[in-house]
Amino acid sequence: MNTTAPHSILWPVVLAATAVLGTIATACMMPFVAVATIAAATMNRREAVIAVVGAWAANQLLGFGLLGYPLSGYAIGWGVALGVASLTVIPLVRGIADGSAVRLVLAFGAAFALWEGLLFGFALAMGGTGTFTAAIVGTLFANEAAWLAALGAVHLIAAHGGPRLFGTARIVRLV
Repeated sequence: MNTTAPHSILWPVVLAATAVLGTIATACMMPFVAVATIAAATMNRREAVIAVVGAWAANQLLGFGLLGYPLSGYAIGWGVALGVASLTVIPLVRGIADGSAVRLVLAFGAAFALWEGLLFGFALAMGGTGTFTAAIVGTLFANEAAWLAALGAVHLIAAHGGPRLFGTARIVRLV
């Protein structure tokens, strides 16, 4: 699936920047799954990987550089795990999403489940399973779903406003 126009480098940059700036505003709840889902659904594979890695790297720089995340093996390990899990959902989403909103939502649900499963596996090995309560996972899901809607709207607006710069808005078809 490649729903962006050739040489549409602006959309990956806008996607990553919107997610990172929004993360600052929402108490650092980086929407890794929403970013990966929208990237996979609206970009070719290479662009999606670049956008996700860019958003992840900016999040890590913000966390370790500005917010004082501890420079410990545990914290760095979790950072790497978040990046790997985020990249892992890209092929899953690309296999499910087909340009319809319904398939995008299904792809997002599958991506969130895979992402959480991968991170839970990491937590089993490294510690931290206490953060996988129903309340915490539910809050993360709600945050990710809201971000999916917001990023989808940003893409729709950007694609209609400047399709040569941002690609086409194929994710809004209902069926």
